[in-house]
Amino acid sequence: MNTQAAMLAALFEKSLNLGPEWKVVDAEFREVAGGKDELHVFVERATGSAMFCTACGGMHGVYDTREREWRHLDIWQYRTIVHCKVPRVGCPIHGVVTVRVPWEADDAKHFTALFAAQVVVMALSGLTVSAIGELLGETDTRLWRAIRACVARACAHADYSDVRAVGVDETAKKRGHDYLSAFVDLDARRVVSVQEGRDAGTVAGFADDLAAHGGDAEAVEAVTCDLSPSFASGIAVHMPQAARIADRFHVIQLFTKAVDKVRAAEARESEGKRDLLKRTRWLWLKNEANLKASQLSRKRELAKENLKTGRACAMKEAMQRIYECTSRAEAAEALDALTSWMAHSNLAPMKPVAKTIAKNREEILAYFDFRRTNSILEGLNSVIQSVKRAARGYRNFENFKAM
Repeated sequence: MNTQAAMLAALFEKSLNLGPEWKVVDAEFREVAGGKDELHVFVERATGSAMFCTACGGMHGVYDTREREWRHLDIWQYRTIVHCKVPRVGCPIHGVVTVRVPWEADDAKHFTALFAAQVVVMALSGLTVSAIGELLGETDTRLWRAIRACVARACAHADYSDVRAVGVDETAKKRGHDYLSAFVDLDARRVVSVQEGRDAGTVAGFADDLAAHGGDAEAVEAVTCDLSPSFASGIAVHMPQAARIADRFHVIQLFTKAVDKVRAAEARESEGKRDLLKRTRWLWLKNEANLKASQLSRKRELAKENLKTGRACAMKEAMQRIYECTSRAEAAEALDALTSWMAHSNLAPMKPVAKTIAKNREEILAYFDFRRTNSILEGLNSVIQSVKRAARGYRNFENFKAM
């Protein structure tokens, strides 16, 4: 080797974690037609004629070698390729077995471990997988393999034996398309399972994931979810000891949507109503604590007009105050009064809300027994939206799940 190659060899022997069994024997720059030169590094066995079988650990003679190459981290902005004639040993138990080389990434056979780590870091930064592929000059198939392998290693050592409170929420993978459901440990604030769909089978998949990591779905004491019946039967079967809690955010969301329907309908009643309600949508939908002083003043003035929208908004705010009750009994009394008020009002959009509240009364009141919400999932959903952008063009659910 010349001086430059020797310097590169010393660098790579450390960066590739070679150990005493391997050595860098050469390094050279190669011209690439129509592109930038590449750096090619050549590794060989350093010692002995026998090697370990990766299946059983037995020491056996080398059967033959196979020429292989791996993409490594770019050096001085040169695309870097590692070459090695990898030995295969003749094991009397397992037959001909390829020796595992120390620089290779798990389940990403075309990458070194350091290059695979770079791919994962870039994915975590929010770059789309297609963008990573363009930057690194690699196919998305190879990149996804590296990402999935990293996630699998992290999940393999997870311990879910202490999971007692679970939050579950679903989101569409694409607008109008299939759904995925995320299950979160509300105490540890971590995602424990991501499942395709939003039904009883989805809950069964979560229970299997939990069991695979030392957990027990039957030991779960509380589950927070939305008001839809999607998960109800699965929770009853697989988490029979768990109280189902109607998530506070989804309950308030019912009211918010109904208030907006009342506002839109009232604005169509007359020109005067339309003028009064023009550009007031967020006055009614936002919490007063989030309104500017000018907006709050405007809302106070509109309250004097005896608007239907104002009454609908008062119902929403009454529901929000119920969550401030200090006991289940106090909350139950206030909830029943609110349900009656909505059911007997002349506000058509509020009547279905009253029916939904009455139907899910026990699940809503269960909040006051456990004080659990899906607030962590609100933040998670924003992450999922970022994942949707990062996983554009994903080919299967496993890729999305890994992200």
